Amino acid sequence: MKRYRIIRGETYNGCIPITVYWVQVYEKWFLSGKWRNVKGFDTYPRAKELYDLLNN
Repeated sequence: MKRYRIIRGETYNGCIPITVYWVQVYEKWFLSGKWRNVKGFDTYPRAKELYDLLNN
């Protein structure tokens, strides 16, 4: 299974919805696992830079 991924989500800046690209890491627990946010970015290329850095 992949350890890192990028997903697109929506969050709010005050009362204005904005699109955020989240870089997530998979943390395995005893019987299952969970995806946790590492950092959110406003553009996909910035999120891709962190993703590439973490996978190397």
